[in-house]
Amino acid sequence: MSDSRTLRSVKCDVESCIHNVGGKECSADGIKVCSTCSQPDCADETQCKTFSARQ
Repeated sequence: MSDSRTLRSVKCDVESCIHNVGGKECSADGIKVCSTCSQPDCADETQCKTFSARQ
């Protein structure tokens, strides 16, 4: 069962993030993802800037 704020189209398995619901989905109001590659056509490395560690 998902939280009503869950971004159902955003799947996430990072359980150490406060926005993670059930080890499957993101409950953040919005997300920001950026590339960590310097090459313009590289999509291999991305980072979620919305991540916030659980305490």
